[in-house]
Amino acid sequence: MNTHRSPFVLNPLWVKGLRERCRLKHMLTWGIIWLTLGTFVFLMTYITMVEQEVSSKADAAKAALPGILVIQAVILMLFGTGAVASGISKERDEDLLAYIRMTPMSPTAKVVGYLFGLPAREYLLVAATMPLVLIIVVISGFSLYTLGHFYLVFFTSVLVYHMTALVVGMVSPRPRLASLMSMGLVVLLYFALPNLSRLGITFFEFLTIRPTFLGLVQQELPPGLRAVAESNGMDSYRPVPFFSGAVGPTVYTLLVQGFLVASMFSILHRKWRHQSNHLFSKPGALIVFSGIVVFTLASIWAVIAQDDAYSRLFDPLGRSQRSGRVPETLLVLLMAGFVIVCGAYIFLITAITPSRDRTKAGIRQARRRGEGRIRFASDAASSLPAALVMIAVGVASATSLIILAVNHGDYIASPPSAASAAAVVLLMVSIGLFVQGVAESASIRVFGVVVFVLWVIPFFTMIILMAAFEAFRAGLYVGQPFPPVSIGFAMSWMLETAAPPAGYTDGFRFLPPSDAVDLIPPRIAYSGVIGYVGAAALVQMIRFRRRKKLWAA
Repeated sequence: MNTHRSPFVLNPLWVKGLRERCRLKHMLTWGIIWLTLGTFVFLMTYITMVEQEVSSKADAAKAALPGILVIQAVILMLFGTGAVASGISKERDEDLLAYIRMTPMSPTAKVVGYLFGLPAREYLLVAATMPLVLIIVVISGFSLYTLGHFYLVFFTSVLVYHMTALVVGMVSPRPRLASLMSMGLVVLLYFALPNLSRLGITFFEFLTIRPTFLGLVQQELPPGLRAVAESNGMDSYRPVPFFSGAVGPTVYTLLVQGFLVASMFSILHRKWRHQSNHLFSKPGALIVFSGIVVFTLASIWAVIAQDDAYSRLFDPLGRSQRSGRVPETLLVLLMAGFVIVCGAYIFLITAITPSRDRTKAGIRQARRRGEGRIRFASDAASSLPAALVMIAVGVASATSLIILAVNHGDYIASPPSAASAAAVVLLMVSIGLFVQGVAESASIRVFGVVVFVLWVIPFFTMIILMAAFEAFRAGLYVGQPFPPVSIGFAMSWMLETAAPPAGYTDGFRFLPPSDAVDLIPPRIAYSGVIGYVGAAALVQMIRFRRRKKLWAA
C-alpha cells in the first residue's frame, strides 16, 4: 500500500463523508428546502423591482445577489461548521479516531479529509444554488472578476470556521459539547471580535467576509442600495493601515486568515500524531505569539503614525473640537493591545506547560539518553524559557509604541519618567512570570480557580466599591491584582509624567478626576508592582522546588 499518497487525491475520508452525509434522500430533502428558499429570494427581489418599475432588469438582478450570498454563507458557515464539529465529536466519542490514527494515511491527509469530508453535504448544497448566481450574472452583467474575488475570500473564511470546529472537536474534553462550543466561537469571531476595530485593532474584522461583502459586492449594487449601504457606514473595504504603510484589503484578509488557519493546522497535525501532544510545540507557540503581536502592533502603530488612520477611527466625521491627539486615545490603544497580547500569552503558556506526569516522563527519557536536562522543544520541558521570550517580545513592542508616540509628538511631547516606565515594565514581567509559574505548578483546573479568585473577585469588589460607595481610591487598591487594572493605572501614570502635546489643556486624568478623590498615582501603581513582583517570586520559587524534587526522585 502506498503510504505517501497525496492528501488532495482520492482521500478515503472524502469518500466516507460523501457516503455518510450525501445520501439521496437527504440531498433531495435539503436541496428542495434551500433551492426553494433561494429561488424565492431571487424571484421576490427581481420580479418585484421589475414589475414595480423600481429599476432596470440588470439592477434588479444585482439587488437579488446579496440575498443568495447570505443563503450560501448560512449553509456553509453555520450548518457546515456544525456538521464538522458534530461529525468529529461523534467519531471521537465512538473511538473511531483511534482507528483512523492507526491507518497509514499521513496527518495532513487526515486533516484535509475531515475538513472537506464532514461538510460534504453543505458544499454540494452551495453548488446547487450556484445556477441562481449564474442567472444573475447573465441578466445583470455582474463583474466576474468581482464575483471571483468575493468567492476567494468567502471560501477562505469558510475554511477558518471549519478549521475552528475541527480543532474544538479534537481538543474538547467533552466531545458532545464540541458542536455548541464551535458555534459559540463562530459567533465570537464573526460578531464580537470584529468590534475591536473601533479601538484600532483591525485584524479581527478581516477574519470574516464582511469587509469584502460590503466592499466588492457593494460596488456592483444599484445606486439606491449602494447609497443605503454607504449611509450605514458599510464602506470598510479599503486599504488597511499596516505600520507606516497600507496593505490591500484582500491581501490583508488572506494574511490574517492564513495565519489563523496555519496555527490551527499545526494543532490538528500534532493531535493526529498523538492525542496527548500539547496544542503547540514550544517553537510553534513562539511563532504564533509573535504573529499575534505583529498584527496587533501593526494596527496600533498605524493609528499612532498615520493621520488618516487616526481620523478614520476616532474622528470619522471630523467633529473633534480639540487640537491634536489626546493621551486618552493612546491609553485606549495600549490597553487594547495589552489585553489581546495578555490573552494570547495566557492561552499559549497553558497550552505548552507540561503536567506533573508529563514532566516525570521527560525526566526519565532524558536520563535514558544520559542528558542532564529535558530538550527545549519537548512537551515535557518547562515553559519558562518560552515565557521569557514572549515577555521580552511584549515589552519590546510596548516600548516601541511609546517611543513612536513621543517621536510623533501628537500624544505626548516628552518621554515618561524612569520610575513610571519601570513600573509598567516590572508589572508586565512579573505578571508574565506569575502566570507561567502558576500554570506549571498546578493543573489547568487549579490554574482556573487561582485566576478566578485572584483576578475576578478583586475586580468585582472594585466595581462594587466604586459604584455603590464611591470609594475610588480603595477600589483601585483592591483591584490591583486584576492585570488590566494594575497595568492600566500604571500606564496612565506613565503618560501623566510626560508633557502634554501642544494645544491640549484638559489634563491627564484617565481615572476619577483629582478634584473628586485624592488619588496618589505613584503609591497605587507601586502597590501593584510590589504585589506582583512578590507573587511572581513566590510562585517561581515553588515551581523551582517542585522541579528540583522531580529530578531528585
